[in-house]
Amino acid sequence: MALAWDQIFIENTLLAVIIVGSIYLERLLQERGHRRKENETKKKTIVFITSDLENKLRFVEESQQYSDYKPFFTDMWDAIILTGRHSLLSFETFKDLQHTYSWTKYYNTELESNKRDENILNDLLKDVKKSVEQSLNNLNESKERVNANN
Repeated sequence: MALAWDQIFIENTLLAVIIVGSIYLERLLQERGHRRKENETKKKTIVFITSDLENKLRFVEESQQYSDYKPFFTDMWDAIILTGRHSLLSFETFKDLQHTYSWTKYYNTELESNKRDENILNDLLKDVKKSVEQSLNNLNESKERVNANN
């Protein structure tokens, strides 16, 4: 009779270990999948923002070259914010990008004002360009860090 109780205890213990182990393994695999998906989304977001900023640089150069002052489109950054993808970026990167896009919005505001002074607009474009270049450098560093982590 003692043998039967020992056998039941061992079987139940093994069953408990199997159940707990499978739950742990499932959670571990789920977490890895989530992190992998998050890293892919982060990479795509950085590529998306980098592309937008490079287009802004070309836009600044054309505006300065032809003295053709047109507003920037900021819908790409607004889309990043609205989808919540900005939370994937480090705080420093987010703060830097927010600063850059604020410059573009400030330029747009000055462009819409009644007193369109070309000197002011040209100076603002220089500031926007400087900010965009700095953000691109920071994004390239972020991209390298993300690639190094994989």
